Amino acid sequence: MKYLLVLIITAFIVLQGYSQDTTSTKKKITFDLSGFVKTDFWVDSRKMANAREGLFAVFPLDVKLDAEGNDINAAPNFNYSVITSRTGLKINGFNAFGAKTFGYIEADFSGMSNSTIATFRLRHAFLQMNWKKSSLLLGQFWHPMFVTDVFPSVISLNTGSPFQPFIRSPQIRYTQKIGDLQIIAAALAQRDYANDGPMGRSYSYLSNSLIPNAHIQFKYIKNKNTFGIAADYKLLKPRQITDSNIISTSTVSSISYMAYYKWQGNKIQIKAKAIWGQNLTDNLLLGGYAIASINPINDVRTYTPTQHLFTWLDIDYNIKFDKFTVLPGIFLGYLKNYGTIEDNTGIYYATASNIDNLRRIAPNLSIKSGNTMLSIEYEYTTAYYGTPNKSGLVKNTYSVSNNRLLFTAFYFF
Repeated sequence: MKYLLVLIITAFIVLQGYSQDTTSTKKKITFDLSGFVKTDFWVDSRKMANAREGLFAVFPLDVKLDAEGNDINAAPNFNYSVITSRTGLKINGFNAFGAKTFGYIEADFSGMSNSTIATFRLRHAFLQMNWKKSSLLLGQFWHPMFVTDVFPSVISLNTGSPFQPFIRSPQIRYTQKIGDLQIIAAALAQRDYANDGPMGRSYSYLSNSLIPNAHIQFKYIKNKNTFGIAADYKLLKPRQITDSNIISTSTVSSISYMAYYKWQGNKIQIKAKAIWGQNLTDNLLLGGYAIASINPINDVRTYTPTQHLFTWLDIDYNIKFDKFTVLPGIFLGYLKNYGTIEDNTGIYYATASNIDNLRRIAPNLSIKSGNTMLSIEYEYTTAYYGTPNKSGLVKNTYSVSNNRLLFTAFYFF
């Protein structure tokens, strides 16, 4: 990946020269280079479950006592980062199969993990073909559960996670337009964002099932309103062989349902989403699955997925002045753990199976002038920890909270 930036720049120069050679093609190739330079500074009142050296914050960590009974995780901390500065290149000019086509590549410097931070990392890379009433996308892009026109307008890189899905996936996605209705169907694999399992997070659990992640979505856009409903199905094969050296054919299936809404006014924007989700760790949401039973003779195991409700509401406003625009907003998130479908053994492959519910309020304020935007956001997140019973329901809960103050500066191009 570290050579991706060099390849993009080289391709841009070569193709730009090619586009200027009028003798070689009758179609003019055009390029749209976009992105932003971004810097983040934040302070937390507590240690968080996070990624990318704390920039991507998810939820406050549970109480962890030292030898004298003090909470080790109740430790204020700060950090500063520029790693999410990004660039994207859109290539236009070729038609195929009667469709207008374009290619898009986007990358940033956040790396694939904390150990590779500041290296170039591929975000999106896809080909899209657009017909009059349909389109086909082939490549890596946001998972349809993300919904690119209905997601929280927060300042934080987490984009509302773990209340809002955050996942990019290799996929084949077809969209059919019927009047104001869009029907979206997709078959997806996993790459950077994968489910948990006996080997940790890995794409192989989905790959070994031989069935892609299947998604169907109906989106209706009329005037200022956008409505949508969707269903998402996934089948995982956690193990191919047992500890007793016996081939395992056990799988775990899950289905999730989603509904969302957006109202776009002249000055105000209101967005909301609700998901009834099973086993959505690949979406950077809470939950996963647990072992339901273990055969003591051959170690063959059965599995049961967790069930969660994820909800959020986002309200944004804009006030325009002569030389700048003020953009206040607020995000509200709530999720609830409804346990596993079947009783389980207490062995989980899941994120935060000991959290009953999670709540967040995050007001923010941005001032934009030209291509520059300065933003500040206060994020208050409370997790209710406890002990899961055999049904996965968390009992005897207590709360743990974090206060995050984030300042971000953008320069868009």
